[in-house]
Amino acid sequence: MATTEATPVGIVKAERTCCPYKDLVKEWTFPLKPLHDFELNGEVAQYAPGHPRQWGDETHWLNFQHAIRDGQPESPYESYYAAISPDHKLLAITSTHERILVYNIESQELCQVVDGVGYLVFAPLRQPTERKSAEGETARPPTPVYALICSASDEGRRTGVDNQLVAWEFDEQGRLLDQEEPIDASAFAAQAIDAILPDLTRKHEWSKDFVKASLLHTDFAKALKNVATTHRRRHNTVFDDAELGGFGSTSFSSDAKLFLYHTQNKSTQSGMRDPDDLPRVIVMDVINGKELHRLSGHTDAIMWSAISPNEEHIASVAWDGTLRMYSAATGELEWVTTGGGQAWTGAFSADSKHIVWSTGNGQALFVHDAQSGQGRASFPEGFDFRDWCRSLAWHPDGQQIALCTGKHAYVWRPFDGTQGTITQHYQIEDDKNRGCTSVEHINWLDDGRLLHLYFSDGTNLVYDTQRNSKELFMHPKDVDSVWVSNGFHGNIKITGIRDGYVSVDGDGKVRYWSSGIVIQNSWWENAPEKEEQETSSKKKTPFPETGKYVMVTRRSEKGKTEQRNETVGETSSS
Repeated sequence: MATTEATPVGIVKAERTCCPYKDLVKEWTFPLKPLHDFELNGEVAQYAPGHPRQWGDETHWLNFQHAIRDGQPESPYESYYAAISPDHKLLAITSTHERILVYNIESQELCQVVDGVGYLVFAPLRQPTERKSAEGETARPPTPVYALICSASDEGRRTGVDNQLVAWEFDEQGRLLDQEEPIDASAFAAQAIDAILPDLTRKHEWSKDFVKASLLHTDFAKALKNVATTHRRRHNTVFDDAELGGFGSTSFSSDAKLFLYHTQNKSTQSGMRDPDDLPRVIVMDVINGKELHRLSGHTDAIMWSAISPNEEHIASVAWDGTLRMYSAATGELEWVTTGGGQAWTGAFSADSKHIVWSTGNGQALFVHDAQSGQGRASFPEGFDFRDWCRSLAWHPDGQQIALCTGKHAYVWRPFDGTQGTITQHYQIEDDKNRGCTSVEHINWLDDGRLLHLYFSDGTNLVYDTQRNSKELFMHPKDVDSVWVSNGFHGNIKITGIRDGYVSVDGDGKVRYWSSGIVIQNSWWENAPEKEEQETSSKKKTPFPETGKYVMVTRRSEKGKTEQRNETVGETSSS
């Protein structure tokens, strides 16, 4: 086992002051001219024709806000989480309201509603197998095509388990393979209360008016719904005390045979625990449904984990300031390196030869040889790095790394010279204005031709590295919005939209954007026409009802969240 030591970095709290998020997104206007911009051969990038574009300029939109709340009031800490299937056919959205909406992207149909909250991820595709029917014709059995893993945490209120992961399996149409008839919790609650009310009246002087004015029926119905959720999950694959990795983690191997999750993953900053109770990465054999390895060694909460693209290594980084590399085959520790301060995220190169990670409270980056652990590069000095770096991504060529920190985004070539070279630097505004928006996520699209930035106000920017042009999809002023995780996806082929984008936005809408040259001018270039367009009402048509749905669960008697019949919200074309 080789052990390499990265240069320690002092533990310094990242400088960051934030105004209330909703105040930010309502009052904030995205600066169209950044302090530092992308460029190619000395030429500053220009906006593509028809850009910038605001919410309202999209080709189509779908309102999911009412469907995801299901009559519940807005949560004070509401946020949205999204995932897209590998074939770009299904879009899953969840929120703090503990229900997942699964949409067909092309038809905008609500295919299924299941239980879940927080982070979620689709597994790589599994093709359905064919068999011969009794008449000799080829037929497809109802085998799962899509598998979706989601969080299901009730903080011990019902199951006694703080964190769970639940696996849902869907057919080619995005619907559950088996369905269980939902109960009418309200009717059963009324029936139960009617049965016990005579004794309550006679022995305890409870009146009908008293019971009616109380929360007895509401609480009874809620309890029944909770138990019904547990009952529905009895056949699902459920992992107790389990969390998905965050900050760009890769939870599945490319062949879908291995699955990673974190367990016992509470921080030890308030006090160290026994070694057996420290955070671990669990490696599951998906095909045989069994646990392969429990990867131990971290002494604080694990933030990121991933399986290398060649499926030989498993890496993890944690708040203990270490990066640990394990053998995927044996689970043995191959090497470990220390950076000092909290470590946040990492990424394997596409060829699996190198790994980059963010350590030193997210204020230092190092590249290592994935096989030996030998240090290869560190992020060059002299660039702003006062905020956390919690999002980074290798270019498919294995020679460039995109990363963001605070108001900055960089493209770094780590193997050019001692510390590498910075080939792109984007800065949205002056660092003194630290209460406004920042670059929160960065990733490559279209095989590395496009670079995508997501900003904390909900704005998305796509830079074309070949054409040196920018597409900007802006959050408009005075529109309420919440945080969205993994909400922007490219290379979406939809009828009427050529290689477009789909964005899940913080106002509760899914937007469909055409890519390339936009025929009409943007709102910025043609404000009078835009103002006239906004004053006209959009034609809205009711979304088709999908009827009843039900759910079946797997393996565990423990579960969470409620599920009810769903009618989709509205869609519109502009």
